[in-house]
Parts: sequence; structure tokens; C-alpha cells
Amino acid sequence: MNLGDRPLLIDVTRLIERARKKRMPTGVDRVCLAYIAFFHHRAQALMQHGAIAVALSPAASFALFAWLLAWREGKPHPALGPTMAWLARLPLRPVPKGSWVLNMGHSGLDRRGYGAWMARKQIRLLVMAHDLIPLTHPQFCRPGEDDRHAARLQVILRHAAGIVSNSQHTARVLRHYAQQWGVTLPPISVIPLGANHLRHAPPPASHEPLSAPYFLMVGTIEPRKNHHFVLDLWREWKSRQADVSLLVVIGQVGWMCEDILEQLRADAILKDSVRVLHHCRDDCLWAYLQSARALLFPSHEEGYGLPLVEALALGIPVIASPLPVFREIAGDVPDYIETSDTSAWLAALSDHSLPDSPMRQGQLERLRHFSPPTWEQHFQQFTEFMSRL
Repeated sequence: MNLGDRPLLIDVTRLIERARKKRMPTGVDRVCLAYIAFFHHRAQALMQHGAIAVALSPAASFALFAWLLAWREGKPHPALGPTMAWLARLPLRPVPKGSWVLNMGHSGLDRRGYGAWMARKQIRLLVMAHDLIPLTHPQFCRPGEDDRHAARLQVILRHAAGIVSNSQHTARVLRHYAQQWGVTLPPISVIPLGANHLRHAPPPASHEPLSAPYFLMVGTIEPRKNHHFVLDLWREWKSRQADVSLLVVIGQVGWMCEDILEQLRADAILKDSVRVLHHCRDDCLWAYLQSARALLFPSHEEGYGLPLVEALALGIPVIASPLPVFREIAGDVPDYIETSDTSAWLAALSDHSLPDSPMRQGQLERLRHFSPPTWEQHFQQFTEFMSRL
């Protein structure tokens, strides 16, 4: 990849904020961190504070990138406070004119003046289109998120030098909004996200494997992921038979989920059959995936579905809602069931929980022919796309 004389900067504002709050990386964060892992030896860190954007020196950037990658891996590392205090003592620099800026987490894109700053600095902005769910499904998002996301998209469509879309599905929706707003779509490349990171996760050291059969659900606890549906399934399943498989829910507390959390706290039936992990490092997630009967993915809508691809890459069956993007990235491998068909979901759970499950064996056979996308492939396509801009 030939960048010419242009500096390459990675916006780390989102990651710093989430690490400061002691949150675990989400799917978007994992994408941002994958870009740091690939570009850390040739890029500098960019940080925003209010209306100010500054670049860190190459040495300070390298140190911060190492800290963030350790955060991703869950490895021991110095606390963020002392690390940032040390970085603050180093010289901060204006963002060089004409820089490439990778803003994969959309930090500050809804801030008034971001577009003018890019124009003044002649910034070559590259962004990831993760999804347009705040616009297409605002009922699943926090109030006002639709307006904020529309503001981000306006900046992206009017000012980005290039857009990477995680799926054809996301790209189609993005094209629709560009046409609706009368904006010419910048150059766009559809590049699937890699699914090989968990295969390189360290062996689970502290995790105690469950001896009983269990199913797994992975994702932030928020309405779009449809945890409510799965918990109702478990109540219904338990009402039909005393001995049911366990459900393991791995996900940080999100938004608009107070009823789900209260149900998990107060429901005696769910207390006996559901285990919830709000903080789970990659080695913990890897261990739970390895032994699960299946990953459950009944989402109302997704832009991609990284847990689905990671599960399939590890050879773990998936039971999912039949979203177009799931079929795009996983073909006919998962067992797709409409969430309106409770009986079919219960039958699938019962079948997959059996040691000699015909349904599970059928999916395992289909899985033999599944070739998951990798981060190596992603960045090969990304650098080719970037070289054409």
C-alpha cells in the first residue's frame, strides 16, 4: 500500500472512552482494535476532545496501541489513568494536513464542525459502515440515536474518501439513504469482517467447563438482540419438562433492558436454568463456545453478526433468525427459524440438546464446507481498496 507522503492516523477516541469506563470490547470495538493490530507499526493515534483533535507522536502512539491491544486480549496491563497521564506529558501534535484518518468507530462524526475540520485539514477519511439500525429500526435504540446516526451518515456521505461496508446488506441500505438524501455515494467496498481472532485466544485458564449441556447467547443485553424471546423460550421449555439444558448469556448491560435484568434477578425458573456473564474475556468466550450445543442468535436486525461467524469458524452450530445478512455471510449452514414460531424453536432446542441430535449432526455436516472470512483476507482487500482511492 502506497500512502505517498500522507500520514496515517487511527481515531482511538471511542476505545479510550470505553476502556476508561472499564467496559469490555463490543463488536464495533473489536473491529477498531483489529485495525490497530494491523496498522499499529505504521500509524499514529488520533484523539478528540470536544472540538479539538490531536495526534500522538509515533512513540506515544505505539505505547497506546499496545495498551489497547492488551485490553482486547484481557492481559494484565497498567491502569489506564497512569498510562494516559504519561501520554499527556508527551508532546501532542496538530493533525497533519492531508492525513489519512481511519475512523472505524464513528467518533465525533455527529459533532458540528467535523466536516469543516476535514475540509480545512484536507483529511482523507476512511470509515466502516457497521449498520444503519438507528434509522431503520429506531425502536431498538436509545432516544435521539436516529438523529445522531443521520448526522454521522451525512458527514460520511458528503466527506469520506472511502467507505468499507461489512456486508452487501449494509451497503444496500446505505445506498438507499444516499439516494433518498440526494447525495453521491463515495467509493465503497464490501469487505466481510474476519472471524479468526478467537482461534488465537489463549487457552482458558480460569474457566470451569459446564458438565451439563448448555446453549449460548452472545451480545450486549439490549432489545434488538431479543433476549426477552429466549428467556420466554426457557420458561416455556421448563414448563414442559423438568430437566432442560442451561442457557449461558454472555453480554454487557446495554440500554432499555431493565425488564430483562429484573426478570433474571427475580424469576425462580430462570435462576435455575440461566447463567449470566456480564464481563467475559476472549479466553472465557472461547471456552464457552467450544462446549456449547449451539449459539442462539434470534436478533431482530443486524448489520453483520460477528458472533455467528466466530461460532461457525470454531465449528459450533448456530440457531438464528432468518435475517438476510445471516444468509449472506453464512449461507444455509445455520438452522434458521422465524422468531414467530415458538414451537419450532423449542423443537430445535430439544433436538440440539440430545447427544445424538439429528438436527445438530446435519448442521455439523454443512459446517464442514463452510469457509469463514479471515482478518488476513479483510486487510488484503482493504489495502487494495485504499490504494485505489
